[in-house]
Amino acid sequence: MEATKTLPVDLSQLTPAQLAELAKQLEEQKKAKKQAIKNNREQYKLLASDTVKDTFKPLIGLSKHILNVKKLVFDNFNAIIEMKSDIYGVKEGQQSHTFTDMAGNISIKIGYRVTDAYDDTFSAGMQKVTNYMTRISGTQGAEKFKKIVSALLKTDAKGNLKPSRVLELRQFSNEEQDEELSDGVHIIEQSYRPVKSCQFVEVKFKDENNKWHSLPLSISAFDLEDEPVAEIEEQEPKTEEPCTK
Repeated sequence: MEATKTLPVDLSQLTPAQLAELAKQLEEQKKAKKQAIKNNREQYKLLASDTVKDTFKPLIGLSKHILNVKKLVFDNFNAIIEMKSDIYGVKEGQQSHTFTDMAGNISIKIGYRVTDAYDDTFSAGMQKVTNYMTRISGTQGAEKFKKIVSALLKTDAKGNLKPSRVLELRQFSNEEQDEELSDGVHIIEQSYRPVKSCQFVEVKFKDENNKWHSLPLSISAFDLEDEPVAEIEEQEPKTEEPCTK
């Protein structure tokens, strides 16, 4: 059966009433199309909103679980750190601690990140160092010293000096033996106020080929194609056999 062909309409042959009816039909079709688009967009927004709310629930659970595990990790190792201090008679002030199982297959590092910061006296120390550079202008080797000091005084985006540069500045000051320069560097050293930014946990483990891997602990660290990390079988620490002659 052949499909019915729609013949073109000669508008000049239509009566005013027919033209009005045709215009009405076209307007209704236009309105229906707009309404369909509006309905589809509203359905999309509703579906997206429901998906956000449904997905938020397991993410809350994940966030709580991560926090609880992090607290557990620090609670466990804080006790170990205290025991280490008691046993070895040393009170450590380090920013991080690394622990490894006796088999040498798992390594856990805990600690806190530090952001460099200085108090308000920092600017006074910088001014004294700048005064020194101005004062030596025109003297023998001045340009060389100015380049060295300028490089050491280069700050980061927040206007802070790296501690390593302060150390180099101190070494330079000791060589120069200038009182104002030395005092300026001392002020800078004393103004250092490092800020603890966050606590961290890093875990590494060895695979069956004795190769180290980092255990992903951030949701951003996973690829969707990744396989879950398999449990590591507990092994006895390796011991060396006694030498025999």
